[in-house]
Amino acid sequence: MNDYGLPENAIGTMLTKLVDMLGQDIPLRPVMTAYRDFVLEHEHLLENVVEPVKSNTKADQLRQEGSRHYLAKRYEQALEKYNESICYAEAGSEQLAIGYANRSAVYFEQGEYEFALLNIRLARNHNYPEKLMAKLDTREKNCRKKIDEGFAKDNVPCPRMGINVEVNSKISFLARGVGMKQYPGSGRGLVAERNFKTGDVILDEKTVISVVGSPFKFLYCSHCGISNQHSLIPCPNCVMYMYCSEECLAEDKRLTHRFECGFGAQSENITFNGSNIAPKLFLYGLTLFNDDMEQMMKYCEKFANTGANPLTLDYTKYDPLEEFKMLHKAKLPCSPLVEYTFKLCAAVNYVVLMKQPAVQSLVTSEAQKRFFMNSLYHYQRVSSYFSWECNSPTHSTPAVSGLMTIGSLINHSCDPNALVNYESGRFKCVFLRPVRKGEQITTSLGPAWFLFESQPASELSFECRCQVCRNGSIIDWLKTAKPLRTSALADLGLCLEVMGNDSANDAAKLNAFQQFFQRYAQYLPCLEMAFHVRSYLGLLLDAFRKENVKLNRAKIAASVV
Repeated sequence: MNDYGLPENAIGTMLTKLVDMLGQDIPLRPVMTAYRDFVLEHEHLLENVVEPVKSNTKADQLRQEGSRHYLAKRYEQALEKYNESICYAEAGSEQLAIGYANRSAVYFEQGEYEFALLNIRLARNHNYPEKLMAKLDTREKNCRKKIDEGFAKDNVPCPRMGINVEVNSKISFLARGVGMKQYPGSGRGLVAERNFKTGDVILDEKTVISVVGSPFKFLYCSHCGISNQHSLIPCPNCVMYMYCSEECLAEDKRLTHRFECGFGAQSENITFNGSNIAPKLFLYGLTLFNDDMEQMMKYCEKFANTGANPLTLDYTKYDPLEEFKMLHKAKLPCSPLVEYTFKLCAAVNYVVLMKQPAVQSLVTSEAQKRFFMNSLYHYQRVSSYFSWECNSPTHSTPAVSGLMTIGSLINHSCDPNALVNYESGRFKCVFLRPVRKGEQITTSLGPAWFLFESQPASELSFECRCQVCRNGSIIDWLKTAKPLRTSALADLGLCLEVMGNDSANDAAKLNAFQQFFQRYAQYLPCLEMAFHVRSYLGLLLDAFRKENVKLNRAKIAASVV
């Protein structure tokens, strides 16, 4: 990252130059053609980008690096290097099969015996050398023995973190009694149309589009965004995309990867914090319109920014085109602070994509080119406002960014009543306290009264108008709390006892906090309860993570045991 916090690639360099221009009051007309011309003036930054190609020599080198990590028991680093080796291995080569076999050794050492068996199968199916087969056979027998003896890791989540209330009759991943409402200053938002309790999980949504951050391309599925314990398979034709299954590989190729294949390095050169969702969304829509640019133009130009309520969709008769249209029609706020970023990202994507033969063959007339460029700008805005990020604790770039329809409606508050979690390709929402009929459903995008070291609301990319900020500040908000009565203080102590009890399982710990906040929510915000709110958040996030791992493990177990 440079001094502006921008990536060291073409888009980062162009954004830096643009920021410097704006800081010197050098005007740039606020139209897409001006941004396109700005990109063309700096087109040298887009040239000489070398696309990596399959190479058994490179694969062998990477595999040896992975083996050094393996011998040092740095298993996560070993998996990443083995995955990179698998991506570089030429189709049908022994290098590919040996990569899978090496990966099975890592999973055996981690006690992930089902994943070890899956990779042993992959090795056998991809030309594994007969002279090494005895070693693989022995590992398979040892895996099955460990499973038979009960040493396999748990694959039954406790607690379950799916929707635990009655569901919407037409949207099975959304609770009944959740609606959409327009709010002054923040636009669309979700509203409770009935009372809910602490711990109610009201949303469990799959993403429409997912993109993987460049540093994580060998760790997550390029289609659905899950890690699959990093047990991934490569695109057979390019180096920079991996998938959790043959199904995801085939579906991504059908929808968007046919345009992206062999374009990964160029995409990295022009990507900034998930900005590659926008071109992927356009290509996804084009596929849904059967590659008919004229039909896509006819609809999209007529209905852009006309407004949409995704809660009117009927998912019992799922139509991805209708879902796409809902995203396209949404009215979006306009923030001058970030509009130049959207336009520049759209313009650089346009210039680069128009050099791709698969795109050139479909975008031919001047009207189509204009529509393509303007759509990329519109989808930059859509992706910015409607996507969520799965962040890495070790990197500033999001591991995965995902776009969704219903989850995009949840607005920010510094006094949130809900927690959202985007992980393993799914977006979930759970209530932190009781929510009354008529309340807006909100989460925190960083600032919150109980997170003392979080960023201030003034650093958000929008003006926060929640009740905390309208009241003055978090300190002022805390002053509005009622003093805790003696019984509440005693129950706070009981929660901590349960939290520290090694014999209490995760479900019991969550239940203790949920009962407490259900009973004493009227005392929020309360400084004495801030630690308990943070503890409850931590338990919920841990429960989501464990459930994802165990469900994925169960899925693999069903296929190999």
